[in-house]
Amino acid sequence: MGPIINKEVAECVGLWLAEGSTNSKSEITFTNNCLELIDLFYSTTKKLFGNFNERIYVYTNDGSRYDLPYKCNIKYYTDKRATKPYFIFRIASVVMIKEWNELVRQALDKKELYSYILRGFFAGEGNIHSGKRGIRVIRISQKKRKKFIEDLLDYFGLKYSFTSSNRNYVITNKNNWDIFARHKLADLHPQKREKFWLLYGGFKEEHYEKNYLRNKILELLNEQKTARELAKILNRSQSRISEVLVLLKKEGQTKNYRVKSVDYWTKNSNLIIISSVKDKYLNLLTKEKTTAELANNMDVDWKSSFKRLRELERLNLIELDENKKWKKIPTEKKIWVI
Repeated sequence: MGPIINKEVAECVGLWLAEGSTNSKSEITFTNNCLELIDLFYSTTKKLFGNFNERIYVYTNDGSRYDLPYKCNIKYYTDKRATKPYFIFRIASVVMIKEWNELVRQALDKKELYSYILRGFFAGEGNIHSGKRGIRVIRISQKKRKKFIEDLLDYFGLKYSFTSSNRNYVITNKNNWDIFARHKLADLHPQKREKFWLLYGGFKEEHYEKNYLRNKILELLNEQKTARELAKILNRSQSRISEVLVLLKKEGQTKNYRVKSVDYWTKNSNLIIISSVKDKYLNLLTKEKTTAELANNMDVDWKSSFKRLRELERLNLIELDENKKWKKIPTEKKIWVI
């Protein structure tokens, strides 16, 4: 019985079909400039094949070295043409390439894996293009038409065109973008994912009633949430969600609290959200204390302590008395610690 072809394996099949040496009889290779994808290919093949003689070649235009986390043979080379560093992952094994080719064949026969395979292929050969007048285009680069690519696209009902001169499968129309969004087909490559959701969020939501997004966000803010969480729930880009949140804040309908570099939003005016660090300051103020005393208690410098205390002051949770000592202000508001 062969290895189980799970989500990660299917994504790696797509990556390899896009940017691997598919005609090699002696090695498995995968080339990319995105370390997250190299990580995925490395860890997945490690689980599939165990210990093997893998190598990673790093190419930069100045021979720079990277502190990579891989326990394998890593070699560095200079490529003056490289606009950004790229990496080649390689397993030299006649036996393993035979096993891998069989695994790829099996994966392409399983339609339930198509979304993962296409996600991997798009991470390797796909790109997102925008132009004047709101033009948004999804493209997949190929020198010539390939049946397995068209089988994948046809399976999801995607409408596309292909021209040999442009060497691209071209996908337009919001219905196609909806399909990509529903199956998260552009989500494997971090930069492509960000660009896809940014542009997708810019489509006019002609099929939604007026103020639909605004009302849905307010409905969801019965509990505190981040823009990222709202974007995931509502299947919109984070930038679009942030635009609506800022508008609601200007109207006085929402408030945001920044905790550990993340904004938490709520419509509950009786809720204050603070970090665990600020909570420690509040717990220390069982009696009045100076900034220096609190800095000593927290084992931080005076400046850092004063900054946190000022933030608590702006939240009307503490105040500085006439003796230059901090004391808590009683509040009926609920304090949520993150």
